[in-house]
Amino acid sequence: MQLKSLDIKNFRILEDFQVNRLGRVNLIVGKNNSGKTTVLEAIRIYAGNANLRLLEMLASSHDERVYISDNINELFDNEIPFQAFFTGRKFPDNDAKIVIGEIEGANRLTIEHGYLLEWSEIIHENGEEITKNRLKRIAKDQLDDLEGELLDALFIHKNGHHASIRFDKINAIRTRAYPPLSGLNILPCNVIPTQFVSLDELADEWDKIALTNHQDTVKSALKLIAPDFLDITFVRTEQQKKSFSNQSLSRTAKVRLAGQDQPVPLNSMGDGMLRILQLILKIFSAKGGFLLIDEFENGLHYSVQKKVWELVFDLAEKLNIQVFATTHSWDCIESFAKVAIEKTAIEGVLFRVGRSVRTSDQGRVIATVFDEQKLFNITQADVEVR
Repeated sequence: MQLKSLDIKNFRILEDFQVNRLGRVNLIVGKNNSGKTTVLEAIRIYAGNANLRLLEMLASSHDERVYISDNINELFDNEIPFQAFFTGRKFPDNDAKIVIGEIEGANRLTIEHGYLLEWSEIIHENGEEITKNRLKRIAKDQLDDLEGELLDALFIHKNGHHASIRFDKINAIRTRAYPPLSGLNILPCNVIPTQFVSLDELADEWDKIALTNHQDTVKSALKLIAPDFLDITFVRTEQQKKSFSNQSLSRTAKVRLAGQDQPVPLNSMGDGMLRILQLILKIFSAKGGFLLIDEFENGLHYSVQKKVWELVFDLAEKLNIQVFATTHSWDCIESFAKVAIEKTAIEGVLFRVGRSVRTSDQGRVIATVFDEQKLFNITQADVEVR
């Protein structure tokens, strides 16, 4: 499913954020801490239907709490899981929800904080007394004079499906989700972070396309960096574990180059080869979903960025993928703009994320979309979009 627009409310610093037009390939620009990576996180949550494991992973990546503790010596003993997802890093006092989806679309994801009341009651069944645990949702304006244990919870809604995540203090270990958004498919969503992913992970992606035409696409992409490249393979190597005496198997990449008798390690060929390999390999398993690229230009020399964008545009269209990438690089912006103008059948959209200077907006984060004419201007002069 391709998003035609984007509406994000009450998610981290994006209190009321809208992009009125999106394309097949989208480039997000802006200053540090402007909200670019937050946009990518929101799309991940949307694609993954806010499933518990994904929320835990995103919270952990920011060193935020994912469980409740009764340990009074813990530094953040009063912090409740996932509070920091909401604007202001706390749950709202009212019924404000996190909203992620299209501006006018019905298929929007909402995440709302609330409470569940848990209590026990005795019922008679087959002549015996049985204790049953009961659970019901309580509105925030109905919290007084309640008997039973009150549990914080998140209530998730998308396309007519509902789920809840409650925060128990049982065993002080983790949250529990009841139930997931059953009946809704999780959309494919691959993420390429700023740092390089492991060769083991790339080897798994390679295995998925082995002996298919996609292999040829990968090899052609690697030639953009190393014209003398001929072939690539992944082999197993033994590595000594630091804390144990036994050996562990891992994968590493070897490449064959023209004029070389022996294969050489991919890692010896510079960051560009690694970056383009993970860019292309991650595209294929994102088919029918989203590809999110944080800092597109990492490891790529400015001279090859236009050719890489051309490849990304073509594969995104062929595999029905919507791409969202961020950048700090003017060279990346310029090369994207040139490709977006040239490939008229594949829409590329650039938007800037930043604080509004309007008094009425009170400094909230907004998006400014660059239309075709503005993209053309970018290719002619150093337009300030960063």
